Amino acid sequence: MSATRTPRIVCLDEPTYLTSGFLRQLSALGTVRVHYDRPGRREAVRRLATADVALVEWTRLSADLLRAVRDTAGSGGVRHISTLLSATDQIDLGATRELGISVSHCPDYSVSAVAEYVLTCVGALSRQILPASRAGAAGVAHRYPPFLGGDLCGSVLGLVGTGRIGRAVARRADALGMRVLGSNREGRAVPGVEVVGLEELARRSDVLSVQVPSNESTRELLSEELIGLLRPGCVVVSVSRAQTFAMHALADRHRAGELGGIALDDAPAELVLTLSAQPNTLLTPGIAWYSRDSRQDNLTEVLANVSGFLKGEPVNVVR
Repeated sequence: MSATRTPRIVCLDEPTYLTSGFLRQLSALGTVRVHYDRPGRREAVRRLATADVALVEWTRLSADLLRAVRDTAGSGGVRHISTLLSATDQIDLGATRELGISVSHCPDYSVSAVAEYVLTCVGALSRQILPASRAGAAGVAHRYPPFLGGDLCGSVLGLVGTGRIGRAVARRADALGMRVLGSNREGRAVPGVEVVGLEELARRSDVLSVQVPSNESTRELLSEELIGLLRPGCVVVSVSRAQTFAMHALADRHRAGELGGIALDDAPAELVLTLSAQPNTLLTPGIAWYSRDSRQDNLTEVLANVSGFLKGEPVNVVR
């Protein structure tokens, strides 16, 4: 990119949330073009070929698509991609490295919101709030036995993933008097968490909270064997992608009444009816991150990513 040319910044696809203030700040960094649709492959290539920096939320950037951008633009085209997400599984990072395109993400904006979502789901499922609410709405009064709840204080929370979100969940669980176990690939120590292997975690947890990124190393990390080890009555909450689980095995145990409840922020379409037919089930459409503060913090983080790249002081770059 020429040192004298004004940077071209493109918002590639339908933004969930933008503010006039954010756009003013972004426009101070370069010329800005915002697209409010979700482009097909050909249009995505065209847009990226005429950009220096791209903000991306929905579009899957495959190696084939990214190479087509370079073929179209020659030595030009997009040089930096800032995803509006914490996840980067929608971008072929091998291809971006090969093509000299840097990628940044937003790791911090939603940590508190997601941790609060997890504990909200844990409380709702542990206390049978969903089936009890349906009974109350049907006019049932003072009927206790079907809705016997579990106490969080003194129970064991198992964290699959002890990164930013896992640690935030652990701090909140500790305040509720829960004992916290955790598992991570490196077996690294985590303050306030007893780090154990996945099998031990599955056997000991009264509540299982799953918060790992989506990539090949985490595909079916919660295997059929591990799901089989979960203790009867275990509550399962996941803010990870559905492919983190052997989902049919999870559905089978839930349908058999062997789990205390499940909450999934991403569920496979083919199992939605099966899962939602069970009485203590929470299925949400990817909204664990979606709070007022998170929306604004997301824009702040994106702006820092773009500004850092243009100043030659990159932040939140994915290696």
